[in-house]
Amino acid sequence: MTARISRRRLLQGSALVAGGVALDGAPLAAAPAPSSSAAGPEELPRRVLAIYKSAELYNDVSGRRPKTATTNEIHLWVQMPLNWLGLMVEYHDISGGLPDDAIMSRYRAVVTWFQTDDMDEPLRYLRWLGAQARAGRRVVIMGYLGAFRDRRTLRTVDLAAVNEALAPIDLEFLGNWTGNQRVIELRYKDAVMEFERPLPPGLPYYQQVVCRKPDSRPHLVLARKDVPDSESHMVVSGPWGGFAASEYARYQFPNEGGAQWWLDPFAFFGDALGVADWPRPDTTTLCGRRIFYSHIDGDGLRNRSEVRAGASSGQVILDEVLSRYPYPISVSIVVAEIEPTLLGSPEFFELARSIFARPNVEAGSHSYTHPLDWEKRTRSFELAQVPYSVETETAGAVRYMEERLLPKGKRVRLFQWSGSTRVTESALGVLARLGVPNINGGDTIKDKEWRSYTHVAPLMRQVGAHWQNYTSASNENLYTRLWTGPFYGFRYVIETFENTERPRRVAPVNVYHHYYSGERIASLAALHQVYDWVRRQPLAPVFTSEYVAMVEGFRTARIARTADGWRVWDHGALRTVRFDDPRATVDLARSSGVAGYARHQGSLYVHLASSGPALIVLGHGAPAVPYLAQASHHVVGWTREGDAIGFRLTGVGAKSAEIAGLAPGREVTVELTRSAGTRRLSARADADGRLAIDAGGDPEVGVRLA
Repeated sequence: MTARISRRRLLQGSALVAGGVALDGAPLAAAPAPSSSAAGPEELPRRVLAIYKSAELYNDVSGRRPKTATTNEIHLWVQMPLNWLGLMVEYHDISGGLPDDAIMSRYRAVVTWFQTDDMDEPLRYLRWLGAQARAGRRVVIMGYLGAFRDRRTLRTVDLAAVNEALAPIDLEFLGNWTGNQRVIELRYKDAVMEFERPLPPGLPYYQQVVCRKPDSRPHLVLARKDVPDSESHMVVSGPWGGFAASEYARYQFPNEGGAQWWLDPFAFFGDALGVADWPRPDTTTLCGRRIFYSHIDGDGLRNRSEVRAGASSGQVILDEVLSRYPYPISVSIVVAEIEPTLLGSPEFFELARSIFARPNVEAGSHSYTHPLDWEKRTRSFELAQVPYSVETETAGAVRYMEERLLPKGKRVRLFQWSGSTRVTESALGVLARLGVPNINGGDTIKDKEWRSYTHVAPLMRQVGAHWQNYTSASNENLYTRLWTGPFYGFRYVIETFENTERPRRVAPVNVYHHYYSGERIASLAALHQVYDWVRRQPLAPVFTSEYVAMVEGFRTARIARTADGWRVWDHGALRTVRFDDPRATVDLARSSGVAGYARHQGSLYVHLASSGPALIVLGHGAPAVPYLAQASHHVVGWTREGDAIGFRLTGVGAKSAEIAGLAPGREVTVELTRSAGTRRLSARADADGRLAIDAGGDPEVGVRLA
């Protein structure tokens, strides 16, 4: 029990440190320019503006600090379900002023989650909020309204003035507050409530809030026994947006921290933002299968291992993981720990070259000298001959690897942030200039101890004009209490993999660890247990840079409603669009740029054929043409001409595909083109009209059915 409690403390600290970069006063990033054609009037506005106050303080491991674009309630708890709903979230510090109409034209909605009711010029803010509703934008208020008292004059805003400003929302704040649990009664609750824990018998408090719009949907209604006509909509949503009173959205555990949702964030925000039937760009799935990616941070390669006498942890990872498991794995090094004139040696230099020579290894950088804190410019070790600079830690590390460690034709495809991952805008800017994607931070965990979606990280965080991409799971440092034990702790990551798949798929499988895992017998056994679990799952393995490219596609994807269906473009490497309508299928005859689809957990996962524009036309009933039901790897070059299908499977490992939509029992000719040549064979569809194809393990396999 002590070990698990300590891990909770470590996790809290990691999550807080990872989110320390301020956006305070930074201008919002400019809207991306259309790369294909100008957006039509039916383009879906996928962006949501999250408002926070830097005037509010946040408890960090280093003390109380002003809130930032990362250390605020929306980023910590709301962005993940909004990303799952297909929405991009951008941030604005209201303490720095109100966004003008030109900025607001980009956004579908405004979401707030304040912890105080003080604000500079509160009435001006409330009128601005009402103007957003009048302009047709949704307004979602979580927690405190945030604007009942002027922070400078300490004067309270009259309720009549508050309600007049909020008249376009028809949300009235009537006061009547009480904390006397004996007079508070529960009048109504629906399925949106009690998502992760039941409401307590003694309700926290009461205030009277009433939404007058007739098409609103109250989810939690309270009343006072001692006051007539006192029904209050403590949680409510509708075509205008939504409201969830403080302490009725989520429960905060005392002392050890952690939280659980009282309301269902997926259902509540889907309704409040009006996106229940929208297509959702999806980064969890490729060709119908859950995505798997793995990356190794460069720490610990030099450590001597107890697994094998005289061997380094890096050598053990090469022999026991990289050479044993037929998966694409992204591997990084810290330059100073490799270079013989610094902390390395010829042994470790040659070991790194051997690692990067493997065909299943993608080259990643873990910096030059391993900064612990990119903001404070502190490092794991000081080297007088290597002065600290952001340019050296990023571009210098990449250049060293490409000039001295990588075989001909290989490039550094990924930068894996070190230390606290508290990365600066300048560091992200260097990588953007180099065209090198980035990852780390986030610390997703959902297991017996952390049972809530509140600790499943969103896809990314905003740092000025750039984005830091988060991992999809925590690494073994947290599970081993920073290597103080239990050393087998990383096996518990399997619980997170399972709990982020059921009852809904909210994250890929991400095996993320360090060379440290090769240092001890117990930690290596845990790593084998994790990879053996991966082997038993029907996953789509990709390199980490490929996953990050899908996240980039999520950021840029554009979707428009047409007379026939849904047009999708500018989605880059993202290849999946999800519909959460259990009745829908795809009319493949009328669609274009679509290879097929799969059903999972009541959702429809549509496989896009390429990075080009696609038209998805939904229908009902089984398609009359053959289509891709699922595949183990990337599908490229998809063609369909009548009953003939052609495509290529690319990537590391054994490949397979499943074709559906064939006549039951139909015999087809399958042509497989591999490096050794082309082979033709006959196969027969099963009783459901499906045909499974084993394509072998070549890096690229051509498949043709006729």
